[in-house]
Amino acid sequence: MLPKTGNKLPANHALPVGSEYPLAIAFALKKDVGDTRQAIKTLTRWTGASERTVQNWLSAVRGPSGAHLVALAKHSAAVHFAYLALSGRSDAQSRDVGASVALLHEAIALLVGPR
Repeated sequence: MLPKTGNKLPANHALPVGSEYPLAIAFALKKDVGDTRQAIKTLTRWTGASERTVQNWLSAVRGPSGAHLVALAKHSAAVHFAYLALSGRSDAQSRDVGASVALLHEAIALLVGPR
């Protein structure tokens, strides 16, 4: 047996990479649908996931993956923006969907011209 001669590594008390994901999604879901029994049923209907899985999302035990995340983002703007923020792609313009729609209407009006 070899003697222990190395130093111990310092404890890393920072959260592991990705650990904020379940918390951000849970916060976004609660913001949009709440955490009532009806909210669980709604999220189950949106995603096809089991009620227990949805409860885990709402309590931030786990975050949705793959198709469930896409389905949630389709129905919930808060989840969509939380995902964008976590991926570092949330700039002010992408968040303001209303402003984007208004700009598109202005562009269409300019293209069509006065009537």
